[in-house]
Amino acid sequence: MKNQLKIPTYIINLKRRTDRKEYILREMGGHSEFRINIIEAIEKKEGAVGLWKTIRSIVQKQTTAENQYILLCEDDHKFTKDYSLSYLYSCIAEAKEKNADILLGGVSWFSNIVKTSSKLLWVEKFSGTQFMIIFKKFYPILLDADFGTTDSADYKICSLTNSIFCMQTFISVQQNFGYSDATKMNNKAGRVERLFENSTRKVKLLKTVSKFYKETDETMDRVKKSITNDFNHTTIPTYIINLKKRIDRRSHIESEFEGRPEFDITFIEAVKHKIGAVGLWLSIRKVIGIAQENEDDVIIICEDDHVFSKSYTKEYLISNIIGSHHQGVDLLSGGSAILDTAVPITNNRFWVNTYYSTQFIVVFRKFFQKILNESFDDKVLADRYLSEMTTNKMVLYPYVSTQKDFGYSDCTSSEERPSNTLEQLFVHSSNRLNRIQEAYRRFGI
Repeated sequence: MKNQLKIPTYIINLKRRTDRKEYILREMGGHSEFRINIIEAIEKKEGAVGLWKTIRSIVQKQTTAENQYILLCEDDHKFTKDYSLSYLYSCIAEAKEKNADILLGGVSWFSNIVKTSSKLLWVEKFSGTQFMIIFKKFYPILLDADFGTTDSADYKICSLTNSIFCMQTFISVQQNFGYSDATKMNNKAGRVERLFENSTRKVKLLKTVSKFYKETDETMDRVKKSITNDFNHTTIPTYIINLKKRIDRRSHIESEFEGRPEFDITFIEAVKHKIGAVGLWLSIRKVIGIAQENEDDVIIICEDDHVFSKSYTKEYLISNIIGSHHQGVDLLSGGSAILDTAVPITNNRFWVNTYYSTQFIVVFRKFFQKILNESFDDKVLADRYLSEMTTNKMVLYPYVSTQKDFGYSDCTSSEERPSNTLEQLFVHSSNRLNRIQEAYRRFGI
């Protein structure tokens, strides 16, 4: 291989970590495709700060170079059995075509991904900078970024760009030395290996989810053609849970549904329990029992702190309920304050592995009996429990529902509630879905 075709490679190593230096030189030995430079790491009290300053120093020296990208390696990088030069080069070429800022060889954790081709994944947020291609156009952004003592290199990069990609088949993981100079949590035995194994499994799961719902596309096309926009005579059985003593909440929720005839409303007196969360779960079970007696095919369960968002329209909600039904969904959330991993399925629906809000949920008949059959104890949390009971759940986006903060909660103690306000939580989760949706529209297949 000619020298000019070699990838400029900068390996970060603390001078005193001779064991790591010997290891990484062995690991990279025999790979003539890399033009290796060992860079002495800047040592700081906070290891993450030292790592960032070292990265910044490397990039600073590249601003006048002709290289279109560099490979930045940490000294614990380890090639997987799937590494090949041809795969690496093809991924770099494809990432460049997609105007990428960062290309990762493998990650120990990620929040969300979007499949962009047979080789690459778009990544929302990640951890793991042990094998990272940095493209030249990202240099100025990285160099201008502030970095505090509580920051980390991977999360800081995530905050600076929406053009991060990862190889779909990991070519890089981390060698476990039993300690970490930048991430103290990784000092636990076996933690690094488990993280990468979990990430690999998670990639496979999300690809399976995406494939499963894509196979319904043909059916959904027929459904869309059959859906009429005339929903004037459509009503949805809607059960609103309210404690009798909470007249302030009753007044609020009545005003929310005023003038909305598409909802056939029944107020359900909440089940009282010394543990509020258990009372909510018992109330949901009570609703499901009534819905079964009424032979409802689909219902809305609503808490009395629900608020309709500006995105709500009757047509929007009902058409998505119909679409969800044809995709075999068990539960559709109208909006969630907290979300874990989300996969865009349609323009307005995301598959989610976990959600944390029950103020407005659509429940389909085929899920009724499973809810009633599920055993529970005093630690039950309705939102988490429902999430764990089915993999076939979605959330609407844009949201049709948020929550009004009354300054207290009947089902969650003040110690259990997150420090963020409800409004902040809903804004954050909505912004995340927007970011993922944008990536799906730009890069998704």
